[in-house]
Amino acid sequence: MAIKEESFRIGCGRYLQGKNYTERVADEVIRLGTSPLFIGGMTALSLTKGTIEKSLEGKISKYEFITHTGTCNDDYARKYADYAKEKGYDVIVGIGGGVIMDLAKLCGHFAPLPVINVPTSSATCASYTPLSVRYTDEGKSLGTMHFDHEISCVIADTAIISGQPARLLLSGMFDAIAKLVEIKHRYKKELEVFPLGLDYAYAMSERSFDFLYRKTEKCISDCAMGEITFDVENFIYTTIAATGVISGIARGSNQTALGHKLYDNARLLFPRETKPYLHGEIVGVGLLMQNHFNGEAENNDLLISLMDKYGMPKSLSDIGIAKTEENYHLLLEKMCGCSAMQDLDGDEAKIKLHKSFDYLWNI
Repeated sequence: MAIKEESFRIGCGRYLQGKNYTERVADEVIRLGTSPLFIGGMTALSLTKGTIEKSLEGKISKYEFITHTGTCNDDYARKYADYAKEKGYDVIVGIGGGVIMDLAKLCGHFAPLPVINVPTSSATCASYTPLSVRYTDEGKSLGTMHFDHEISCVIADTAIISGQPARLLLSGMFDAIAKLVEIKHRYKKELEVFPLGLDYAYAMSERSFDFLYRKTEKCISDCAMGEITFDVENFIYTTIAATGVISGIARGSNQTALGHKLYDNARLLFPRETKPYLHGEIVGVGLLMQNHFNGEAENNDLLISLMDKYGMPKSLSDIGIAKTEENYHLLLEKMCGCSAMQDLDGDEAKIKLHKSFDYLWNI
């Protein structure tokens, strides 16, 4: 199995989670520097800017907010990194969803400066993981950059995150349960030797899978009623922090397989068609194929019922990929050649993939 990053980047420097924790941003900035550059999405800043500015009063005098509406890529990140150095800012603070989280990390990498991430949803674990997924302005995948260091701090404000739409909550759930489903792609309990740490990643992913499988609908209901229950707190922690730890223990590449490779290839081959859909939504569609490949297609029953109940995509056509013969062969060829398949033994694995791809194609 190929290891993209040799080190175990298991956590962030500090992970803080609680109600109204956006009020703590200034204190965390002071631990790292004196002059923060805030980069956020339009909606995220509308939810947080006032609270953050109040937290800065009397503590930090030099700061600036930048609203970013594009994708995450090297050009944007270098522009903001150069701007931060030019203006004398010494901490990057990202505020928003997965794109902003990845952009803040990439900007901090190029500067180089410490990074604080303030996620406003739990749709991915992007705020926590030491990597950035990059895209063209049109949404075409440009690949992932892995960093040799962890994020300085993550502040998860449950008062904000619990107000996210069910669509974002479900997206985070699909992305988180993917860890167990995809680890099974390579991990066989009867084997005795695995890459270092993968046993622990498997055990943790089993725990998070069980919790999310049981509690997702309750958490959707709790959030809809404005209640930050213990289950909601645990849900947010699981989809951001615990999922990020699992990724770090598995060293990134060993906990991704067909679900995330479908995501990568869908964004690469069909950027315009898939642009409206969230990371976890596309990964969720890929998990239906992964469960079939694992010989556990029965586990798709609950996933499909959740997708149907909440209007989530469950098929390739639901994420904008038309069912044409050309698209069939184009996507299948990419899936057969992906790194997840290169780790497995030749023809038998490819035959299994063909069957699992056909299963997904016909949903």
